[in-house]
Amino acid sequence: MSKLYPTLLLSIFLSSCSFDDGAIDYEEKLTVWANLQANMPLLDTVFVSRSARLQENVNADALWLDDAQVIISGDSVNLTLHAVEGRPGRYMDDSFYFFKPGVSYQLTVIHGADTVRATTLIPEKMNIQSVQAEPFECQGNSYPIKSVNVNNISTSLDSFGVTGDIDTVYYRKGECFTESFASYPLFVVDFNQEDYQTVRIISYALDADSVGLEPEGWDYNGNLIRDSVFVNLIYDTTNVFRLWKGPYLRTAKNVPYRYNPWTWNVETTPVNMSWLFFDYYGLHLITFQATDEAFYNYLSGDPAGLNNYVLPESNVEDGYGLFSSSYSTYFMVYIAPYEEN
Repeated sequence: MSKLYPTLLLSIFLSSCSFDDGAIDYEEKLTVWANLQANMPLLDTVFVSRSARLQENVNADALWLDDAQVIISGDSVNLTLHAVEGRPGRYMDDSFYFFKPGVSYQLTVIHGADTVRATTLIPEKMNIQSVQAEPFECQGNSYPIKSVNVNNISTSLDSFGVTGDIDTVYYRKGECFTESFASYPLFVVDFNQEDYQTVRIISYALDADSVGLEPEGWDYNGNLIRDSVFVNLIYDTTNVFRLWKGPYLRTAKNVPYRYNPWTWNVETTPVNMSWLFFDYYGLHLITFQATDEAFYNYLSGDPAGLNNYVLPESNVEDGYGLFSSSYSTYFMVYIAPYEEN
């Protein structure tokens, strides 16, 4: 069974753990954030700032550095990034060089007398397949689990598009279906677990912003008027649902919504893609993302961010932050509400 790490589970687990809060002498250093994706150019900017003491009275925007020298090297390339106009602390590359899987790259940042370096080895592959799982048994009933098409997205140097059938799976509510991470899986996915310590699963609801009238008999925003809401939101007010997913976020007009996309970290396979992965009905882009060792090490310290005094394991030499990489595989699936015949 997949080991899932929603915030609730982490909170319960970490509340029973003790951290070493021994005093550490603070040093102001450069802080760097960057991520490379296999078979892609640099999609996001490299972030460069200086650190600050917790007690330092400074506006966060004043920490960004826009006069640093930022270089990514490896695979016989030496890319010098430029500062992005109007966005202090952000650096980008316009060469459209595609980073290669299985190759190591080094990030070097120089600012004044300070130099920091970090290295990442881009994962070589991310293989997934849909599992034809045995029926789910619950309370004397047997529920079939559908196999889905996980090869319906094509990525190339100049395109990203749908190339195969998109399967529909049905989200059910109630006992057996929305109780825990061990509930009925909508579908099951396997991946090459032996190659990686951590795989990120990103569930992005493409229809999350669809607006329409509240369903008959429901008052999502509590104003006693049938008005517009996010109609694809999976709305559930049961105690079990609130326990696992927490309260809904609310707009200024009290309309409920959820964060989108939603990200999970898993370590074992196969992955039961249950109700916990989905907050909306409609079309979803699912990403299985193999992460490098630096990403795993960074999250292994205080993954829930419960202790400000515990520093994650950074791979930035003489600085703070993280230089990581990933290899992503994508597919689409449609999530539909289950309706009794």
